[in-house]
Amino acid sequence: MSTRIIGLHSGHDASACLLVDNVLVGSIARERLTRRKHDQGDPIECVDYLLSHFGLAPTDIDLLVCSDWHDAEGLGEPRHGRFARVEKTRRHHLLHAYAASVMAPAGPALVLVADGRGCRPEDNGVAGMDAGLFEVESVYHHEGGRLTELDKIYRPYHHQRYAWGSHIDSLGYVYAAVSKKIFGNAHAAGKVMALAALATHVHTMPAPLSFGSGQVFSVNPAWLDFLQSCPEHIDWTTPLAADLAHAVQQALEAYLAFRTQQLTQLHNCHDLLLGGGVALNCKNNGMLANAPALRSVDIFPAAGDDGLSVGAAVMALRETFGDYRPIAYRVSQGASYDAPLAQATLPAQTIADLLADDRIIGVFQGGSEFGPRALGHRSILSSAVQLTLKTRLNARIKRRESFRPFGGIVLRSRLRQLTEDTLAGPNMLSAARMSDAARARYPALAHVDGTVRLQVVEEDGSLLHQVLQAYECATSHVALINTSFNGCDEPIVETLAQARACAAAVGLDHLYAQGVVEQVHD
Repeated sequence: MSTRIIGLHSGHDASACLLVDNVLVGSIARERLTRRKHDQGDPIECVDYLLSHFGLAPTDIDLLVCSDWHDAEGLGEPRHGRFARVEKTRRHHLLHAYAASVMAPAGPALVLVADGRGCRPEDNGVAGMDAGLFEVESVYHHEGGRLTELDKIYRPYHHQRYAWGSHIDSLGYVYAAVSKKIFGNAHAAGKVMALAALATHVHTMPAPLSFGSGQVFSVNPAWLDFLQSCPEHIDWTTPLAADLAHAVQQALEAYLAFRTQQLTQLHNCHDLLLGGGVALNCKNNGMLANAPALRSVDIFPAAGDDGLSVGAAVMALRETFGDYRPIAYRVSQGASYDAPLAQATLPAQTIADLLADDRIIGVFQGGSEFGPRALGHRSILSSAVQLTLKTRLNARIKRRESFRPFGGIVLRSRLRQLTEDTLAGPNMLSAARMSDAARARYPALAHVDGTVRLQVVEEDGSLLHQVLQAYECATSHVALINTSFNGCDEPIVETLAQARACAAAVGLDHLYAQGVVEQVHD
């Protein structure tokens, strides 16, 4: 008889997942259903969504395991009473590590978790430590489904210490501080990462981080004072904004290069899994993937807090049910409220011809992706050859800042035509340095610093495989732009109705859905 576990996360980026034995069959973030980005609270909608799609009742679930934030309020306790067995955990970093372990190699691996702040010592079962401490970095050893804690860093939390808000000595908070100063919220870390490439280096500022052999990691107080002296809001178009972004990005990369080399030498392990919000920093991930000390780097697509529901379910499978088999996972994790998509022959040639004619196409197929990256199920595709298309995508369709780059897709057999770099996994979470020839051939893919975030497509008969193959035959080009299917400040579309409404609202040329390519009309 199968073991069915629902994992649930109730903090920001709330989510739920369903694990059947060792197969992750479905995951969904609350924002996809409520249409509020980074939505938090008890994700009852997500639980009902999964139960409905898979034809299950609460009595069919062996365990509902909840990842709760330590001061969460307004959770739906009566709704949880529908389930025969409910457990709670607040072991934040451990859950990030269990989520990361979904991507684990066959042998041993180190798991490095870094974010803004995790849980308190008491939530980890540690007594006698000072009140007000939270974990900011954790290191685990993973092998055979088992996690062993190797190191953990706690730091004191200072509520509303600075003009931009609270502070703790962590990579996540130092990045969030710059994000708030420039873009007004802590969820714009990806923008900060991209803006760093525009640095002018005209501003002298203290180093953001302090670290080194024999030196405890900390955020430099002098840098915090410098940030405090800056204007309350810094326009992203100014040199100061770009220089601040560059300073914090370079500091993050330097620290993690130092830390991972230190860990590999100490533990003689050269395969790395990353978890926590910092694991979404594609530039850093690409740097680590090409570090001499590391053999491989991989990241679970939902490395942020949305992935905590998966971490909770995997932890329960391991520690409660004693099942240590590898987790089976596929990119298509969500479902649609609409009827299942038709299994007609995919019109890849039609899509390829339209892309060759510089049309921009929305793709809606199968279950949605879990995490921030659209990987061909809720994607917008475009040619990468014309810079005018990049401008149209940024200015008219995505309606976002002009400096922001787009991810790309390429067949695995053609990857070396774009880069010689090693990637941190295939799921567009790694920035690779493009060759000069590739930058000239695909200017709409190249960021200012010459990097590109790439999704590597397997030659498995999927829609993206067929489209790339047909597009190459038609144009001799091997790469396309792939960006998420959503409008400005909106979650990625979940249902077909949302896809059609979004396609019309943002001005896509065509929409592929239910086996058919449709022309979009306003």
